[in-house]
Parts: sequence; structure tokens; C-alpha cells
Amino acid sequence: NNLTIKMENEQITKSALIARELESAINSPELLAEHALINGSKTRTRFPPEPNGYLHVGHAKSMNMNFELAFEKLGIPPENRETIFRYDDTNPEAESKEYIQSLREDVDWLGWKPVKVTYTSDYFQILYELAVKLIKNDKAYVCHQTKADIEISREIARAKFADLNSPGDPCSPWRNRPIEESLKLFEDMKKGKFSSSEATLRLKMDMSSPNPNMWDQVAYRIKYMPHPHAGDDWCIYPTYDYTHCIIDSVEHIDYSICTLEFETRRESYFWVLQALDLYRPKVYEMSRLNISYTVLSKRKLLKLVMNGYMRGWNDPRMPTIKGLRRRGYTPSILNSFCREIGATRNSNTVQYEKLAAVARNQLHLTSPRVMAVLHPLKVILTPDSGVELPSEVMVPDFPFDVSLGSHRVVFARELFIDRSDFRLEDSDDYFGLAPNKVVALKYVCKIRCDKVDLDEAGVPTVLHCTALAEADAAEDDKSKGRMGSIQWVACEASVGVEVRLYQPLFTVESVDDSVWESQLNPESEVVVTESRCDNSLLDYYCSPEGYGRTDNHAEGGWLKVEKHLQFERLGFFVVDMDSVFSEGATPKLVFNLTVTLKDSKPKPAADSTAGAASSTAGRSRKEEQAKQLADKMARMTVSPLDMFRSQTDLYSLFDAEGMPTHDANGEKISKSAYKKLRKDWEKQKKLFESSNVSAAPAPDKI
Repeated sequence: NNLTIKMENEQITKSALIARELESAINSPELLAEHALINGSKTRTRFPPEPNGYLHVGHAKSMNMNFELAFEKLGIPPENRETIFRYDDTNPEAESKEYIQSLREDVDWLGWKPVKVTYTSDYFQILYELAVKLIKNDKAYVCHQTKADIEISREIARAKFADLNSPGDPCSPWRNRPIEESLKLFEDMKKGKFSSSEATLRLKMDMSSPNPNMWDQVAYRIKYMPHPHAGDDWCIYPTYDYTHCIIDSVEHIDYSICTLEFETRRESYFWVLQALDLYRPKVYEMSRLNISYTVLSKRKLLKLVMNGYMRGWNDPRMPTIKGLRRRGYTPSILNSFCREIGATRNSNTVQYEKLAAVARNQLHLTSPRVMAVLHPLKVILTPDSGVELPSEVMVPDFPFDVSLGSHRVVFARELFIDRSDFRLEDSDDYFGLAPNKVVALKYVCKIRCDKVDLDEAGVPTVLHCTALAEADAAEDDKSKGRMGSIQWVACEASVGVEVRLYQPLFTVESVDDSVWESQLNPESEVVVTESRCDNSLLDYYCSPEGYGRTDNHAEGGWLKVEKHLQFERLGFFVVDMDSVFSEGATPKLVFNLTVTLKDSKPKPAADSTAGAASSTAGRSRKEEQAKQLADKMARMTVSPLDMFRSQTDLYSLFDAEGMPTHDANGEKISKSAYKKLRKDWEKQKKLFESSNVSAAPAPDKI
């Protein structure tokens, strides 16, 4: 009955999650019946991260696929969906309890509910017994080739694939050793009778296959170190390629979903399951997530942390879940972003701005507004203007819906405005304050700048302004034809805060693997320590009483870490974990910029002097030219023999010149694609040779 239901469901959704089919992937009727008996009407996926680093936004996409989107594509009703959260923990050298705990925290924080949590290491005994079975069936053998020896054998196999008459034997000298001998040696490996590099267990696959993943993969290696979850019971550890398919089968996964770089492992995945006569899940590969101006390689992310470029895995510039969370991205934002980009087999790069746009749309509705100035510039209002000024004003929390509440803001004659809202020289396209110009102070009145105090360097220090009556302001505005509205805070009723502004992590949209560290953006984080916010921030957001407010706000209470605010006209900000709250003392508040209000970079502190804009633009051009030169100099050190060999996610075979001949799937590259790559190769060859010529010593004079 269950088998019939499953087959009917699969018939309905037969076009969903279909990938390359293999004969070895076909289940027997007996295996299908056993699987249906165990899973019933349920359809099961799994999310199997390795605990060797922190999860990043690419894992968020995988979670979205495995916990939700895959089922939607398949038409599975919610009550029949099951997802297992599995720690794929087979390498104790790279794994730790810190990573294990972090992974669980991120899955929980994003709101996903696995049907159960498992560890590959919990199956170590089963995996060992299945390895013994493979040896007995002459499908595995103990090998003593070193890592270097194996690589030489693989080079011979590559050569033979290109030319069958190429010399050498790619097979291990121990490939055909007696079964009983391998059984005894494998037991000796388990008992610790070999050094860590003295023996491995290899699968007897197909050394003549065009797919390198079929070249007798290593199934077990020796590692004398305790496991963060399994303890010190084992000194032999199974590899990913051996365990992944088996655990998928043992846990009766219906759909094993991974990224496209694993597509060439499809043959080895099903070879193992066929050799053991185990149930074969369906395998579907989707494109991995690539986002502009950042990297999602665990190796690169680890290097960013270990080399001190970042504060840690949770640095707000990191694309990790922890980093994005600290930056102010919520579970709702990340999950919505993943739903929007979906999951297909088409490789592409998603613009970071797409994530930022999702954040803006959501934070706009949930972030109360406060006034803040990043770079304060003092304003003194003349006392004899004849205009009666309020001592406080009521400011709406959400201007688009005043019914959601408001807060009191103290007003005084001595204020701070943002330095970017003043220029010594006005222009037709500028709506900020300038000498003899009128602007509106939000929620209060209009002012005109009458006098400017400058320091020795010519930088404004104090603006002397006059508050204008509506009639005077209207007349002035009529003559000028333009008027802006700027935020402010009272000097004596504002609190100092630290603001951290963020820009893209890299200066280029897509990093060059050979020089990627040189492409880091030195201004990816700008810390502003002199910023000020109006006191309502403390009156309400840092006190349980909600003093200064006219309503009982829905969230109520303390300004906590990860609480969002919109600094008017600046962007959406979140309270950082470095903030310090002490009872009875003014808190030290640190805010991280989540996103600006528009797709633009945060405003730098202005010079407030004539010509400042043009000089800044000039510096930017010079910096860009210097950056391009540095990138070129870095590329000059890359040999054309190596320029494509590092791109193993794109290519699998290369000729003697380092030109790729086959793509990552083992398919021969088309003539047109090869021609385009050849042009790039020729350019790199010329660049590389020119650098070597210029670096060579001058010949001796005769």
C-alpha cells in the first residue's frame, strides 16, 4: 500500500528533482518494498553539514531546499515531510565541539525543525562491518600507497584516458592481494598496528573509467586522534565518499540533495550502494550559491579568521549565519531570500543587493525610527529670532502609521546635525544646509544659516542659525526653490554611540582565486565613535518602564542585542553584542549597519569645504587605478600551466599545456568553448612571459 502511494506521488511529480540517471541507481522491487515499509507515506530528505566550520548563507539555501522547497517541488503535503539533520563528522582533524554546537544553534535560530538529529559517527560500527563485507566480496583492499603514490597512479590513469597506449599501470600494486590478507590487515588497521600513513582501505572500483571519482577511492584512513563526538574508540575513520551514500541509505533518505560539484560523484555514490546491495536514494544536484562581493568557500572563510582579517566567524562582514545574524539579518530575511532565489541546476551569481533588498522590505515594517547623527556638527540657534520653540516634540515610531506609537524627543537651542548635511558652497542639486540657506529641522521648524565658525584648517566647527517663522521660511524657500529636511539631536539630551558602517567585503564582484586576499576591501568596516542619538533611545529602549512614550509598544522593554532601529535618513541598524548594559549607568551602545535605506554606500564624513566632493572622486579614481595595477601584478606571477588547473569545480582533465579538455562532469569541452579558453590562456602566457623577461638580469656587456 505504502509503495503504491509513493509510486503514485512520484508519477505525479516525475518532472521534479530529476537528474542524470544511471543503471546502478535502480532499486530492486525488494529494496523498494523494504523502503516503503519503513518510510510509509513520508518523504525524507536530509541536511548533512560537516562540523568543520561555521554555516554560511549557502547552507541557508541548502536548509531551505531540504526542509521546504524540495517538498514543494515534489508536491508533498506538510504532514508527510521529514528532514534529518545529520552531522557528517568523519574527519576528527578538522572538526570540533565548537562547530557542532554552532551548527545546531544556527539550524534552530533559522527555525527549521528536523525530525531527528544524527551523527555519521554513530554509525561507525555499521560502516566498519560493511567495509568488511566489501573486502569479502573482493570489492575493497588494503593499500600501502602513499598520497604521492596515489597521485602518480591518477596521472597515469589520466594519460591512459587520453591515449590507451600511454605507458604505466594506474592500479595499486596491492589491488589484487588475497581477500584474507586484506581482512587481516584491515583488522590490524583497526587495532592500531600501522602508522597513520602506512595503510588505507581502498575500494576496487574502475581505474579505466573516464571519471576520476571511480579510481579506487580511499574508504578508510588511519588517524590517531580522538573524535569530538565518538571519543577515542576508533583510530580508523571512513571517508566522505564511502560514508555519505551508505548513511543516506541506512537512514532511508528519499532525496539526497547536494550541489553540482558533486555531480561527478554520482557514479561512485551508486557503485558503493550497488556493491553492498543497499537501497539507493534519488540524488539531485542543484547549483551552489554564489553571491557577489563575498566568498563562500570554507577554506577562504577560515583563512579570513585565522589571518586576522575578521574578528571571528561572527564578524558582521562574514557571510556566515553567525556573521549575518550579528549584522542584523533575521531568520525571516534569510529564509525569504532563499525562497526568492530558489534552487535550480543553473549556475549563476546572485547580487548581494538582492539580500539587502529583502532586508529593507522587512525592516521597514518592524524597525522604530530614531534620530541620529554620525558625524556631529554643532548648531546654535540665536535666542532673539522671535520664534517660540518647543522644549520637546513627539516623533512617530513608524511615520507610515502613527497609530503604532510615538516617543518624546527633547529640543534645545544647541543642537547637532550631521556634518554631511552642511556645505560651505551651495549648489542647485544640493538640498542640505549652506550659508544663507534654509532647511527644515525634522518635526520642529525651519532654520537659516547666518554664520559659520571655522578652525585653522578651514573646517566648520559651529553653525549660527536663526529659527524662522513659517511666513519668512516660505518666502526664503520661494526665492531659493529648494529646501531639504534634516535630522538633529539636542546637545545636552543626546547620547554618544559607536556606529559600525559596512560596505562589501571585497572590491570586486567575483574574486580571483589566485589573488583573492589582495582584493579585500580595506573599508569594508568603518567605525565611527563620535556618533550621537537622541535620548529617547535610553528613555524607552534601555529601560523597562518605557519612560517618554505615549503608548505600550508591542515589543516593549529593553534595547537588547539584535534589536533593530532605523536611524532616520541613514539606514537600518542593530544593537551589537559589544554593547555594555550596566544597571544605574549609561549604557555603552554599539550599532551595526544592516542596510542603508537605498542601494547606496553609507555617506563618509564630509570635509564641509569647497571642492571636497571633487577631491574625493579624484582619490577614488587613483585608488581604483592602483588596485587594478596590483591585480595585474598578482596575475603576472601565475603560470599559464596553472591558471586552469586550480579550477577543479569547472574542469576535470587538462592537456600538457594546462588547457582544460573536459568539464567537471567529464564531458569533452566544445570547440567554441575551447577556443575562448585558449584566448584567455594566450593572454596569460604573454603576461607571464613579459614579467619573466622584465625580471631577468641584464646580459653582460662584451
